[in-house]
Amino acid sequence: MEQNPKPSTEENFLYIFIKYKVAVISILVVLLSLGAGTFFWMRHQQTSEQEAALQLSRIAPFLDSGEYGIAINGDGKLPGLRKIADQYAGTYTGTPSGNMANLLLANTYYLIGDFNSALKVFKTVSIANNDLAAAALAGAGDCYFNKNQFGLAAENYQAAAQKSDNTVLKAQYLAREANSYQQSNQLKKAAELYKKIIADYPTSTGAAIAQRSLTQISGNLY
Repeated sequence: MEQNPKPSTEENFLYIFIKYKVAVISILVVLLSLGAGTFFWMRHQQTSEQEAALQLSRIAPFLDSGEYGIAINGDGKLPGLRKIADQYAGTYTGTPSGNMANLLLANTYYLIGDFNSALKVFKTVSIANNDLAAAALAGAGDCYFNKNQFGLAAENYQAAAQKSDNTVLKAQYLAREANSYQQSNQLKKAAELYKKIIADYPTSTGAAIAQRSLTQISGNLY
């Protein structure tokens, strides 16, 4: 059986940066009707977000230039993604830029081939945007795939497809799910999903991938 290339998070990585640029210019609004305690908490969160966004903007050039070690650990007094995420990421108290730093940290671990560290961080990502949350799930799927744990990879890709609002990304995640079935020799299950992708997302990149993969395995289905 012809082996498909292992998935890469490169497209997700670029997509994250596009989304991040939008997040940077967004304004946090404090409603006048909020109680005093909530008001001061929101002010604290706003200050924390400004600090996190500034630190993240300073580390971004190292990501762009491929200096991933510095991006993760920082350089001298410049905090890296790991420190930014430790300080500003979290389900309830995290800031948008802090949570973004956590997602970028996971992607950076993936890019240097540290799949165990990447997987650990992907599982901690908490982010409001559905497409970015889906990217974290897909990233976990990529880690499992590279560890040859195809069943867990398929589960995460399926969850990513369900989470994402973007139909192009949905099709890609489903194609990765189907490829996970293919790599574990569940060819009938893979073929059924490939056909569904082609039918539901006919003009997408995922459909093109599905069509090629379906052709590859068609002779081994019966």
